[in-house]
Amino acid sequence: MDFGFWIRLAGWFRQSKIQNLKSKIMTCRRLIYIMSEQKLERDRFENRAAIDKILVRATNWLGDAVMTLPALGQLRRTFPDSFICLMSQPSLASFFQASRLVDEILIYRRKERGWPEFLSALHRIRQTKFDLAVLFQGSFEAALIARLAGIPIRVGYAVQSRSWLLTHPIAKPELSTPRHQTLDYAQIVDVALNAFGRNNDHPPLDQHSHLVPVITPTTAQREAGTRLLREHDVLTSEHPIAMLNAGATNSRAKRWPVDRYAGLADALTTSFGARIVFLGTPAEREIAERVIQAMKVPNAVNLAGLTDIPTLVGLLSHADLVIGNDTGSAHVAAALGRPTLTIFGPTNEFETAPSGQRSEIVRADGIECARCMFRDCPIDHRCMIRISTSELVERARPFLT
Repeated sequence: MDFGFWIRLAGWFRQSKIQNLKSKIMTCRRLIYIMSEQKLERDRFENRAAIDKILVRATNWLGDAVMTLPALGQLRRTFPDSFICLMSQPSLASFFQASRLVDEILIYRRKERGWPEFLSALHRIRQTKFDLAVLFQGSFEAALIARLAGIPIRVGYAVQSRSWLLTHPIAKPELSTPRHQTLDYAQIVDVALNAFGRNNDHPPLDQHSHLVPVITPTTAQREAGTRLLREHDVLTSEHPIAMLNAGATNSRAKRWPVDRYAGLADALTTSFGARIVFLGTPAEREIAERVIQAMKVPNAVNLAGLTDIPTLVGLLSHADLVIGNDTGSAHVAAALGRPTLTIFGPTNEFETAPSGQRSEIVRADGIECARCMFRDCPIDHRCMIRISTSELVERARPFLT
């Protein structure tokens, strides 16, 4: 147990919503008791032929969730009869329910409910007596709750000073070139399968073909998308549908400029007769409205903020083309097999590009500071403004004609 662990624990504990000293002392005593009473039988579990119960800690963002699907699928195929419970924040629960890869969703609301939710979830997990924890999420808390719950085998990346909390900590690889996140998630499952001697038939990590996420919309999702498009008089057989996402919830630097999106929407309308649909979260509705106001041809519907994830999946399944920034909707569209053009600037397409047979990347060449990972550009946003509207129109042409 290193010094960094205690610093991380103290910082995490300080941010919790416990208000008075007495409650903090009682909570510390409870955690110490839980840790001291655990008698992990690691060797016995590693030699078991069958794993009865698996806990998976999901990621927090939709795009990341899509990139975990190949790894989650491998886990399901390897343990078809095991009970797999996925611990997820509320916004992603419906996405994983529709995936049919898990048996139960444990919705975790610590952000809304604070420390009591942590203790409640801990109690439920301990009662279930899981055999294996697969931690796609790299947070300190994800490893802490798995350790306190007494799960014998805990696999995840050795980040945020949490190595001591894991039985199988994985060092982040130091590679000369970036590695796609689907491979990162696949390695977690790979290590978990090796721990139980169940990895003989698993393809090696450098074989990318088996790591392309695939989403098949359910009937309910498809019908939800159909209803919403019909309500806005979009779903016709006469015009192709182009869906655009002009926002980016967690980074202003990832946004292609509003005037470029407006020009693109106008060009797709006049050149290809496309109907324009804007998608996004509630936080992205305002920027979609700004694009629509800047358009010269009134031909757009703003559905940003009007869809939950199941409806978003249904909507995207109707798209003839999806164009957007590096966001979750681009990953969903690519996994649905829809033609997708994703605009990259400050983020790294080698790590997070949407994966799909009809997914393409748009990036300006020769920008020295590209892939900087800044959320706000400190200079002139050159990696995005040097991507022209005409380039996007030409890239769109094969899909809309």
